[in-house]
Amino acid sequence: MVLSQIRYSLVSKLLLMQPQTGGLTPELVRLETQKKTPKTFVLYEEYSHSGILGTIRTRRLGYENATPKRRMELEDEVEVEVKNFRSWLVESKKLETSTAHYYAIALKSLLLGLPTGVQVAQLFNTVLDNL
Repeated sequence: MVLSQIRYSLVSKLLLMQPQTGGLTPELVRLETQKKTPKTFVLYEEYSHSGILGTIRTRRLGYENATPKRRMELEDEVEVEVKNFRSWLVESKKLETSTAHYYAIALKSLLLGLPTGVQVAQLFNTVLDNL
């Protein structure tokens, strides 16, 4: 119940937020110097065969520079990617469906290039580590 309340609160806040160009750089620097990388990032790098920091930067620039129509397309693409990532977690990593769901959702805001994505992933990482 608590996890679903946290998720609802985070999703609500993310939906209301607008991208902010300057907000991502400090988060990436903090992520690069952080001792413990969220498990979501490690798993996604294994899944995608690409570095998470490069992915975040590329997605951020792509989303910020997109037209409204292209943003909608990018959001649809992210939905598909998150669904495929969740399926991969269940099939390849043998995670429970609910755990895979939260790892995938934690990644979603990053794949859209939202500056709060790192914080969301770290929050979900902390919650999942304590379950």
